[in-house]
Amino acid sequence: MKVRIKSLDWKWVNYETTWACAFDFRCMNEEVFEPGEFKLVETWLVVETPKWYMLQTQPRSSTYKKYGLIQVNSVWIIDNDYCGDNDTIKFPFYNLSWKKQVLEAGTRIWQWVFVKIETPEFEIVDCMNNCDRWGFWTTGVK
Repeated sequence: MKVRIKSLDWKWVNYETTWACAFDFRCMNEEVFEPGEFKLVETWLVVETPKWYMLQTQPRSSTYKKYGLIQVNSVWIIDNDYCGDNDTIKFPFYNLSWKKQVLEAGTRIWQWVFVKIETPEFEIVDCMNNCDRWGFWTTGVK
């Protein structure tokens, strides 16, 4: 997998443990979020995701608890073709807390995971030939 680092701090990206399925990303610089502020946190990394994979970004489970920050669109998907020289990955965070949040350089607040994908072909049909479940979030009619 090719990775272009537009910063000198490669040490900020790593798998934290031997069996970790996601690798953590740390803030390259200090980041300050005012209450209710949204901003994109720059990673300075361009990643060429391997063929048949997508790169998925997610906040660490402790990010909201510790900092009151949420990743705006929950899960971010980085496609294989988003890998031009200037296609750096940025994380969209929003401060839901009522106080200013300061993240020191080196703070782990999000993680990346590679997910194997398939791209099945679509078949348009008139009927699904399955038993209806009759609604959203239900397994049947009583």
